[in-house]
Amino acid sequence: MKVLKIVFIAVIAIFLINIFQPEVSAVEIRSFDEMKTAINQFMNTGKNGNSANISGNDMGSIIIPVANILTAIGVIVLVAVTIVMGIKYMFATPEEAAKLKQQLIGLVVAGVVILGATAIWKIVYNILNSVGL
Repeated sequence: MKVLKIVFIAVIAIFLINIFQPEVSAVEIRSFDEMKTAINQFMNTGKNGNSANISGNDMGSIIIPVANILTAIGVIVLVAVTIVMGIKYMFATPEEAAKLKQQLIGLVVAGVVILGATAIWKIVYNILNSVGL
């Protein structure tokens, strides 16, 4: 039970870091068609052997919107699964409630992975951006 409390506090801390950390805004939010065009141009540049023309800003303009979309999808799925598990727990028998508590560990780990990866990415990006790389 003590480990569960520590993991829960870690998830809350990571969540708060994501909320209060300034948003990485190296590029403006693009539509799906603009992102697809940028990705195709990036791939064609690599196929033609012109890899010297690819800059860090080009990489950021492709990676950051995709990462934001994947994080948003992960958080939405995490919230939906939490709601479903909560409803199941309210109406569960004691045996089913014990099984749901076991499944909750996986849910907490998924939350730590999703929000932790986002927090680490933002911290590393901000450090490298401030250094000038």
